[in-house]
Amino acid sequence: MTSKEQPTEPPGSGQRPVLIAAAKEYTHRQDLLDCLICREDVGCVLSSQGYSIYNLDIFPADLADPKHLVQRINEYQPLCIFNLFEGFGSEPWLEASFCEILEKNNLTFTGNPSGALRLCIDKHTLHQQLKTAGIPVPLSYFLKGKETLGTLENISFPLFIKPCREDGSVGIDKKSLVFNEEELQESVTEKLAKFPDGILIQEFLSGPEYCVSFVGNGPFSPVGLWTLDYSRYPECPAYLSYDAKWNENSPEWNLWPEEIDLDYSLKETILHMASRAALVAGCKGYFRVDLRENQGHLFVMDINPNPALTRDSGMARQYMQKGKTYEQLVMKILQLAILNYKKRDDHENN
Repeated sequence: MTSKEQPTEPPGSGQRPVLIAAAKEYTHRQDLLDCLICREDVGCVLSSQGYSIYNLDIFPADLADPKHLVQRINEYQPLCIFNLFEGFGSEPWLEASFCEILEKNNLTFTGNPSGALRLCIDKHTLHQQLKTAGIPVPLSYFLKGKETLGTLENISFPLFIKPCREDGSVGIDKKSLVFNEEELQESVTEKLAKFPDGILIQEFLSGPEYCVSFVGNGPFSPVGLWTLDYSRYPECPAYLSYDAKWNENSPEWNLWPEEIDLDYSLKETILHMASRAALVAGCKGYFRVDLRENQGHLFVMDINPNPALTRDSGMARQYMQKGKTYEQLVMKILQLAILNYKKRDDHENN
């Protein structure tokens, strides 16, 4: 029986189930629908391992009425909430608000704590904290609302423009990479209109991209390190747009990071820098750190605290390349959540 086929009523047997949380909204966006596909895959694994599972649909009204949401959760007396909620299409930052509610009510959930989620969705603040910690990040400028674009000092074309508070490459398109002042002004005007919470104007990093997935509550264990060398795809833009990730009919769909033999020193530097960045962000459970090279130097671009967990996702494929199974990955994430809760509970009781 899959999670989709599970009844919606609370269990009556006394067995503590696992609730699988995901956003419920009307949408055609593939990045949002992917969470529901993920819930199916995770639910199948948990069912096969003998767990009773129930869907926890999160609606916008739930976050406006936390008391009712917690009452609904407590009816199940769950062992854990497998958290696949990534906010809503127009408000992705609400993923942190949901976890804050769970934390305040001492509920066990998988993945990252609210602080890490809130920091990682705000790329400007994340970069500031990483920079303060001595971790290289791209030189960037932050614009919000109706602010006008002034003189950009110490930065030269080409430049890269992206939303500050989105994930899944939302807002990254053909106008994200600009080569002159006219293109810059046009892109900034268009993107500020769509994303008034802010955009980042960054120096463009032209070298290979590195994607490092981790599991663990600290210390972190690397799941895999993949490289995306854009020079091998001259017909595509040298960055991952929304179409590259979510539009199967796009020529950019063929862009995909892969495992490549790297120099030992480079590999160790990447893993060390990614792990340090995750510590600064306060990550736990599972996550991905994206880095990119420019003129021989490495920079942390982003931390994804909610990487996709479908059976065919990048993180799952990295995990399975090491001779393990998707089922082991899902169970590892569940076990880390339970261990983290016990550790926190023990600390509070001592």
